[in-house]
Amino acid sequence: MKIGIKTNLKRDIDAKVAKVFCSELKENGLEYKVCDNASDFFDKKEVAPTSVVFDWCDIVVSFGGDGTMLDAVRNLKENRPILGINKGKIGFLTEIDEMDIDYAVKCLKENSFNIETRTMLSTKINCEEYFALNEIIVNNQDTCHISAFNIDLDGVRADTVRSDGILVSTPTGSTAYSLSCNGPVLSPSVKALIVNSICPHSLHSCPMVIEDNMSIKISTDSSRIRVIVDGNIVYKSDSDGFELVIEKAEKCASFVRFKNENFYNKLRKKLNYWGE
Repeated sequence: MKIGIKTNLKRDIDAKVAKVFCSELKENGLEYKVCDNASDFFDKKEVAPTSVVFDWCDIVVSFGGDGTMLDAVRNLKENRPILGINKGKIGFLTEIDEMDIDYAVKCLKENSFNIETRTMLSTKINCEEYFALNEIIVNNQDTCHISAFNIDLDGVRADTVRSDGILVSTPTGSTAYSLSCNGPVLSPSVKALIVNSICPHSLHSCPMVIEDNMSIKISTDSSRIRVIVDGNIVYKSDSDGFELVIEKAEKCASFVRFKNENFYNKLRKKLNYWGE
């Protein structure tokens, strides 16, 4: 088994945890390569560009938080399982904490793990396709500027909402930004998507839970609209009128799971977070 290492140096300072993990891999006879953002902390023979590492490996090991996991998913051209080792605050997508490194290496060596798949979203803008594990957002470039957004589901007008923006979320993303917008929490196994409004100027607006095979078109007559995919701004409009079609992606994300922890138990532990 070949292991690709991606560490977030803002979380894993000086790659300390990644170095311990790699030392354990070496002792257990497992091959690894490290993404070159951490080249200052590893031997040159162990380091390669991220694209090379991700194409070479069988499994990606990510050191950081949920943002680091999302970055890994976004940069994988081919589907590779990702093992998340939490160095962030909540780490809802990650599987273990740094004190469980010995256990993780043992499981990898013995192939004692399961692969969990997660739904992703896709959208095309100017012939460029973008993929999201959490959500795709259409909103105004100007903060707190309300526009009217039309929502069509499979070609049928479902609603028109005056709000800061519209958010389409996967079950994975239901515990992310959508939750902050009072959206429902969906189990990862549920075959559904959430269409949610951001700061609606309404007394009746509420999230919609729809089948995940539906085509979602969001349109508006407003100008200065932007599209955000998993926290990254991918497009800005400077003309009047905009529309975007969002669908379930053909590809999915895959995560390495050791514990088979109950989703709702994990939800209770991770999202009862009250600060430092």
